[in-house]
Amino acid sequence: MADIWQQVLGTGPVGAGDDFFELGGHSLLATRVVARIRAAADLGVSLRTLFTHRTCAAFAEAVEAALLAEIDALSDTAAEELLAAQDSPEGSRFLS
Repeated sequence: MADIWQQVLGTGPVGAGDDFFELGGHSLLATRVVARIRAAADLGVSLRTLFTHRTCAAFAEAVEAALLAEIDALSDTAAEELLAAQDSPEGSRFLS
């Protein structure tokens, strides 16, 4: 998460306790952060999540919780299909 923030904000290293908005973040940059997470993890995270979880650590925890909730919602069949796709040469390029 810190790498994404650093790239989007154009800052130096980002620490766990750093506040996105105190580092110069604003709504347009928050949209870019959310888009990068969507592209990297295929996970829809709302802008509101970043506005309510302003530190890097808090936002990372919220994203992790959303990802775990999505995984928990998978049926056994869907989970098996995802695992099979990851193990195949064709599928691994999409999941890496």
